Amino acid sequence: MRKTFFILNFVFSTLIFAQDPESSTLYEKEYYDLLNYIPKNLETDSIHKLESPILKGSLNTIGSVKLYNGFREDFKLSDNDKKWLENRIDQIATELFVDGKRVLISAVGGYSGCPDKMIDTFKLKDIEITNLKFCHTCTDSYRDENFIERFNNKMYSLMKIEPPNGKTYRFYGKFNGYGKSNSGIELILAEDRTFKFWKRKVHGSDFTEGFWKNLNDTLILSSKTLTKNDSLIFALSSAKWIDFNDLKFRLKKEKLTELDNGKRKLRKIIE
Repeated sequence: MRKTFFILNFVFSTLIFAQDPESSTLYEKEYYDLLNYIPKNLETDSIHKLESPILKGSLNTIGSVKLYNGFREDFKLSDNDKKWLENRIDQIATELFVDGKRVLISAVGGYSGCPDKMIDTFKLKDIEITNLKFCHTCTDSYRDENFIERFNNKMYSLMKIEPPNGKTYRFYGKFNGYGKSNSGIELILAEDRTFKFWKRKVHGSDFTEGFWKNLNDTLILSSKTLTKNDSLIFALSSAKWIDFNDLKFRLKKEKLTELDNGKRKLRKIIE
């Protein structure tokens, strides 16, 4: 009971602290605003239906659900209450998306400490995404693993973006064609999941651009849909637009080999 009382005091004090951005120079107002943002259409939570008397208050924000979810084992919550918390994570991610907020969460800290800036933005597939960072010590990062994984998976699904896996980073960079038939081929895979492809010729080039994803060692390229303005530009230029519709390559030892009887072969350029 004493342990539970201590944990509850910690949770409530953290919730209060998180609402006062001036109490710390580490976090910016933008960070707190997002951490404590209540989605406009999020239904009032059904706290009274939960089995544990510890779950009190309105769990309507990233910050509040994150904290309670992190202590789910310490509180010895029932399977029903754990399921409710997981559904609540999905609901918050969904309603943030509906409100136009594209958010992904990452864990920072440990031996290296936490950065001064705990919120920033980046792009994936031309979508501007807010990266909200959770700061951890060397021993407590496990508490948020469940929240981060579930929230991010839901947000990736809503944005229709394939989540990165352990091999995604291996695709970042520039690849050139090798072999006589692939001379002049150049492929750039950017970290924001966009790509550019050229097949350079004596007079002009074949060209396409779009988005990429990987399924383990398999790279998949899909060209973007041209607008009327894009089509006009290509019609007036010496470039010929080519269309990739889930074109697949296998990555092995820094080399890309086209699948499905394709003949393109490229190797990564180490700069």
